[in-house]
Amino acid sequence: MQRIFNFAQTQNFRELGGYPTSDGNYLRWHKILRAGYLSALTPEELNYLKNYGLRYSFDLRSPYERQNWPDPQVDFLTLYQQQLYDVDSQPIGEKLYQTLPAKQQFDGLAGIYQKVVLDHHSQQIFHNFFQLLLANQQPNESVVFHCSAGKDRTGILAILLLLVLHVPVDYITQDYLLTNLMYTHAVDLSYLNNPNDRTIQAMNFTPADKSCVTAIQIALTTVYGSLDNFEQTILGFSPTKKQLFLQLYTTSTEEHNLDD
Repeated sequence: MQRIFNFAQTQNFRELGGYPTSDGNYLRWHKILRAGYLSALTPEELNYLKNYGLRYSFDLRSPYERQNWPDPQVDFLTLYQQQLYDVDSQPIGEKLYQTLPAKQQFDGLAGIYQKVVLDHHSQQIFHNFFQLLLANQQPNESVVFHCSAGKDRTGILAILLLLVLHVPVDYITQDYLLTNLMYTHAVDLSYLNNPNDRTIQAMNFTPADKSCVTAIQIALTTVYGSLDNFEQTILGFSPTKKQLFLQLYTTSTEEHNLDD
């Protein structure tokens, strides 16, 4: 199975299947994909993704980004437009961020990530995403979640998702930092420009930093007491729903070895 899709003009399109979990399972292939913008996918690449099982796109971008670089309009793909950053809500997550002890408040990109995961608007988007995943119960039908670069908004959601799926932090960090390799040879980065939101634009051009994973963990466990409590309070996961979620998106070692 492949981790990275080598598309002609679409960088950072990746599969999240195959990562091990702390409870001895593995993430299922053909279920969860992450990406940057999708508008440069060719007809051949879209047909490949259709056969791969892609059925849903969860778009975290702003209206400006969606207007200038729209998702492909194809009959097999259902589009969900879910802007992660609410530019009318300033500053993002600042109140809860300020409740963190000073030594647990990160600076720079990691600090922004903490504010995002504590922001009420962003948390509603997290809730919507996880409810979509719960509803996607057909085998080998994939959801792709994406922004423009596939680094920050996508990265935050990927970190959160992998934590909920019990993937060890070392693997989460490894997946997050893969983004830095995806743009090494990219020529056209115009889609990362966002004159309507300078914060997003600056983040798009800032390399991924491994401290961001730790920052998110600390913010959630400090404010909510535990990841389990965050899942119940914000994501709407009862113990029954959490068990269903793990069944849908993880598989045993034996099944994983057969897939490989």
